[in-house]
Amino acid sequence: MGADGNSDGCHGGQAFGGTTHLGNYLLYPSEQHAATAWPSSKELALLILNQPIPHAETSLLSQLWARADHRICVDGGGNRLYNLGKKIGTLSTYIPDVIVGDLDSLLESPRAYYAQQGTDIQHISDQDSTDFMKSLQYLDTVRRAGKPTEDCIVVVLGGLGGRLDHILHTLKVMFNNHLKRQMVVVSDENLTFVLPKGVNKVLVNKQVDGPTCGILPLMGEAVLTTKGLRWNLDHYPSTFEGLMSTSNIIDDPEVYVDSSMPVAWTSEFRPMP
Repeated sequence: MGADGNSDGCHGGQAFGGTTHLGNYLLYPSEQHAATAWPSSKELALLILNQPIPHAETSLLSQLWARADHRICVDGGGNRLYNLGKKIGTLSTYIPDVIVGDLDSLLESPRAYYAQQGTDIQHISDQDSTDFMKSLQYLDTVRRAGKPTEDCIVVVLGGLGGRLDHILHTLKVMFNNHLKRQMVVVSDENLTFVLPKGVNKVLVNKQVDGPTCGILPLMGEAVLTTKGLRWNLDHYPSTFEGLMSTSNIIDDPEVYVDSSMPVAWTSEFRPMP
């Protein structure tokens, strides 16, 4: 999702010195667009949260699963994967590397089945962290111990549907992690990630992206300048209480966002068949 780029930024012909975000090209790298290839130096961690797995019966899950270096179910996410496998006949195909959490949601049948298949069942009882946070800690300290956090891109399936407190927590974890790891969250209708403070370029895959998008100032007032949207902003203060760029339209294949604060970028997502 992030790599330094060299292109024009929000301000006319000035050299681009910000962060380039691959966006949905992380899910669907393009052979025709070299800049969107999967970063060869990056691992992929696929996290499945305890929500219905979005787009599970499209090719998205199988492609991400095949590419992933780390396949992690977050507590009740093991139930979701198990039930999906029984429903569509992929039970023996999708065997997670680990199921991690306080395991208060994991049912006995998936727990026993996956343990028999070699899945590591990790019980972490710390009640000061959520299962989502536990899974990231486990990824950093066990699965990738001693390796740079920024060298692993995290794709999360679920997390932005269901209970409002769960949605807000997912957003909180994304913001708290955005400076040390690249993370994208896939839901039924959107792909969402955090744009850091400064100038950002989002590469838009129009086969699956948009047309609608939003820029959400969830950490406080963000002064925004944008380029490539239907309704651009020019040094405009955006707040949760005031103006927010929601239901905007992506016009260009590259969108630029210059922000005084980290903001969430979310775009409508339609998976390939």
